[in-house]
Amino acid sequence: MKLKPIIIKSLSFIIFNCIVATTLMGQEALPVNSNLLIEYGISPKVLDAALSSTLQEGSFKEKVHMIRDDGDVVKKADFIFIYDPKYKDGIDIQVAYHKDSIGYLESKKLVKLMQQMHSFSRKSTSYLYDEKSLKVISMKEDEIVLSFFYDADKLEPELKYGKKAKGLIYVKNKELVKVELTNTKPIKFLGQKVAANEYNSTIYYRRTLNGGHIEASSVDHITYTKKGKEIKTTINSETVEYNDAKGIALNWAEKPATVSTANMEILEKSLGWALPIFGKGATKLGYKLPRPIGVNAFVHFQSQTLKLNDIKVGLNGGELRDVSSLVNFDASSVPQTSEAQNFRADVWIFPFLNLSAMVGTGKNRLDGKIYLSDELIAALEKYGWLIGISKDDIPEFLPIQSELTSLVYGGGATMAGGVGNFNLSLTYQVAFAEVFEVNTRKFAQIFNPAIGYRFPSSGVNIMAGAQGQFYNTLTAGSIKLPNPDGPNNSLDFAVNFKPINWNFIAGVYAPITDHFDISLQTGWGKRSSLTAIIGYRF
Repeated sequence: MKLKPIIIKSLSFIIFNCIVATTLMGQEALPVNSNLLIEYGISPKVLDAALSSTLQEGSFKEKVHMIRDDGDVVKKADFIFIYDPKYKDGIDIQVAYHKDSIGYLESKKLVKLMQQMHSFSRKSTSYLYDEKSLKVISMKEDEIVLSFFYDADKLEPELKYGKKAKGLIYVKNKELVKVELTNTKPIKFLGQKVAANEYNSTIYYRRTLNGGHIEASSVDHITYTKKGKEIKTTINSETVEYNDAKGIALNWAEKPATVSTANMEILEKSLGWALPIFGKGATKLGYKLPRPIGVNAFVHFQSQTLKLNDIKVGLNGGELRDVSSLVNFDASSVPQTSEAQNFRADVWIFPFLNLSAMVGTGKNRLDGKIYLSDELIAALEKYGWLIGISKDDIPEFLPIQSELTSLVYGGGATMAGGVGNFNLSLTYQVAFAEVFEVNTRKFAQIFNPAIGYRFPSSGVNIMAGAQGQFYNTLTAGSIKLPNPDGPNNSLDFAVNFKPINWNFIAGVYAPITDHFDISLQTGWGKRSSLTAIIGYRF
């Protein structure tokens, strides 16, 4: 009877090792309908929290103790770090301290340190780790260790150090214990270069009484060289208060006593980008906002057939006179094609207001015919000899052919809003074209009202609307008239076209990664167009 527990324990050990062997042999494939984190009862959210504790779902208060050792002098600092995304619009963090408790740290440097270590992420609703990188690297009787890396395409600029971090997850007795992060490549810490493997962060987790994990404490070790002296910094953080997203206080085993910030100096700052203004408030309300700053390259093609409105002609640089009655407007038309290659930068000032500026080159081609009226042809046949035109040289039409290149620049504003997955936008742009061949400037105004629908699963947005173009349609030039027996003559003209202001447009926007995106827009009606855009957002 006494051998029974031993036999059971031995059988359990054998079964466990069989499971270990099977798991290790199957590391090349993820579990069916699951992944390794879920298999061991770990939410991927804890890996986001390991990179930045402010990616946890809630607010918290931490006691922080810092030690700086340069080999000669050991300096210390103590303060309270508070994160509360609902505290004030644009204010996420507070640092509370007594003037005599922060020692060698200046208050500005203290805030900068906390901003660097607790970066805000607009992508915090998506898991930042690379699921394919998960691997089981060791198993003992009661402990399993997994390794992972973060997905570089999902990391905000403020979290870029995560691209160079390798993570280890420790699970003991089927309970998450800690996550360790080590920099595999050099990083910068408060302006100092930290060599590979010289930044180590250990984050300890506790399961709350309500379920789920919180970051209970952490220890960071940073070693770098400054002015030939090795400096070691240790940062110990301990969570003393934690409220969930609804503001309900949570408890956990071995929870430490809370601390009061009464009579302390308080510094308030924001994490992440200051733009768009009111952006964090909009995010908290559930709105999906784009990254605030973008640059993109785009090409635009359009074609339309212009009809005449009026025409003036003159001879040899003389005064132009209106001869609209002498032109067959119904038979005349001038096909126009335009293309532009531009670079554009934009910024979301508010969640509903985007401002942009663009510069590039444009090319405009005209290739048409202006037919003379029967009355004008008859008059030229009768009196053309007075200006050196014989009956055989009377043209049936005036060719309108030109190819003009230009420097294009301008700016615009977009007002946008949405309800659910539907969105509305109105864009207004102004564009100037410095036309090289004729040393003149053209001015255009463009309006784009549109309605769109965003597919939440993919982020793809489809839109439909209209585009209005308003610009000066006057085109002027001259044609040399054949006269082999006399002086050279020229027929000067100024043609004004009927504008084609509006056409229909439709398009699609698709994110390639969390930074790159592409757009394609087409237009139809009296004016056809095609626009292709590739962009990068910060």
